Amino acid sequence: MEARTHATLGMGTETNRDVNGLPFSTHMRWSAQSVPSREFPPYTTLFLQGATPHGVFYIERGLVKLIHMSENGQELAFDLPSRGSLLGAASVVVQEPYPFTAITVTNCALSRITADLFLHLAKTDEEFCWYLHEVHSREVHRKAKQLAALKHLSARQRFERLLLQFLSSVPTHERQNSMKIRLPLKHWEIAQLIGIRPEHLSRVLQQIKQEGVLREEDGCMIVSDVRKLRSTDDCD
Repeated sequence: MEARTHATLGMGTETNRDVNGLPFSTHMRWSAQSVPSREFPPYTTLFLQGATPHGVFYIERGLVKLIHMSENGQELAFDLPSRGSLLGAASVVVQEPYPFTAITVTNCALSRITADLFLHLAKTDEEFCWYLHEVHSREVHRKAKQLAALKHLSARQRFERLLLQFLSSVPTHERQNSMKIRLPLKHWEIAQLIGIRPEHLSRVLQQIKQEGVLREEDGCMIVSDVRKLRSTDDCD
């Protein structure tokens, strides 16, 4: 696996926190611990597969890719959690090593809570425990939609949905009908995330380019009209 930047948790800029539109800081137990969010640049490794879990990350802004390494050294990019997701919570609860590596793919605002404090709150605080149930339930729904998409959506629709996910990570004031983005993922990672082979993805990209919806320039993708992608995005 290529070398990545490791960020220092004590460095960064504080930002506002929320969970699915509700202020996360409203939970007094969490905010009382003075856990400010931190800015993490792309390609920052948050934790490694097989490592002992020492904390839980909450994504306040940005995208993180999850990668699993097989015993024979093959990498699988299998998920791209975004705003509102918890990273590492399951490993902390069951007290088992992280089953995947988590790496930021965009600029991210993340807050972190230690494993000991997380478990203490989960066991003793009803409000915090209910919050965990809600977050994990939303994750189950998101996973169910992803599995359904593999069956019922075309490869192009799945790619456009992924593209929209990246566009949604762009600050609101920077969004336009025509947008230029740099996908911080390898070609094979994009293919894995939408469940197709790299050569199939190449054909999908060629078709979209021929229709004038997308073009590449200086290593970036330029979407001519984001609204042309909206019709295929029927998920949250």
